[in-house]
Amino acid sequence: MIKDQLKKQQPIVYRALENACRDGRVSNAYLFSGPYGTMKNEAALLLAQSIFCEKAEGLACEECNTCRRVREGLYTDLIILDGSEKAISKEMVDSVQEQFSKTSLEGTKGNRVYIIQNAETASISAQNSMLKFLEEPGSGVTAILTTDNISRLLPTIVSRCIVLNFLPMSADEYYKDALEAGIKEEDAYLISHIIRDPKDLMPFYESELYEKAVMMLKQYLNIGTFFWDEFLVDWETQWRSSLADRDKAKQENLTLAAAFFDLLHLYGTDVIKHDAKGPSWYHDAVTHAPGRSDQYGKLILIADEQKDLVNRFNDVNLLMAQTFSRLEEFKHELGKQYK
Repeated sequence: MIKDQLKKQQPIVYRALENACRDGRVSNAYLFSGPYGTMKNEAALLLAQSIFCEKAEGLACEECNTCRRVREGLYTDLIILDGSEKAISKEMVDSVQEQFSKTSLEGTKGNRVYIIQNAETASISAQNSMLKFLEEPGSGVTAILTTDNISRLLPTIVSRCIVLNFLPMSADEYYKDALEAGIKEEDAYLISHIIRDPKDLMPFYESELYEKAVMMLKQYLNIGTFFWDEFLVDWETQWRSSLADRDKAKQENLTLAAAFFDLLHLYGTDVIKHDAKGPSWYHDAVTHAPGRSDQYGKLILIADEQKDLVNRFNDVNLLMAQTFSRLEEFKHELGKQYK
């Protein structure tokens, strides 16, 4: 059950929602904020179930017909907008307001809920429309927003919501999840720093994307002279062959770029700590990293800044070209060629 997972992974959030539902003090607006993979969307759905569930004496039972229909997106008084699939537009927010200006179609309490996942993808005009709706929500309307990056939301939106922060689990817990999923020990260390959702671990591990992300890291670590221009051509070519399915190719492109940046961040961190698990080639690369370990804070910064730009609104090919240029500059700053 979602509530059992939430209690284990996010106990503070769990208690806050449990108390609010049990005491009948559910707010008209929530903002669930935290890194990707921290159960924000699952918690949003659980809260919606709890609002509609007629059996609940706190959080939802998750088993009744109402909870099932909410989970499957079949409940009329629940609207979900997913900003990870398509940027939230003003028209989408206005449509929710229009639908919720009418009376509730189900239940006896008149409750209606809208969930906006990845709300940070909303345009400024959409956020202004969202703000107006938050200020004048109407009776029985609850808004639940989720975001991976709260800084991209208007401060006035944040101030209108009860903000619940979702914290990532420790690296050891993610590593344990990877091992329990059946992933080999040497790969579990690397993949546990890329994938944060247990159900996505094995599918990603078995995909070509993981293999390609590791290949990119190996190329960064092992080639004596970096031919980034040639690597960029390879990057572009491998995805042009998939243009028949543009959306799928673009999402895979984004996923691969993000995974590469996660591995770069991990490498920089391990060099600074003088410690590394994982495959022998990776351990050797960390042990024999050129330059001074204190220089690798810049590599972590590059990885984090570039990953922050990984979204469907940026050209990933241009982003990677910029990345390769920054990595080349970093290599020269180390004052030593890679072996």
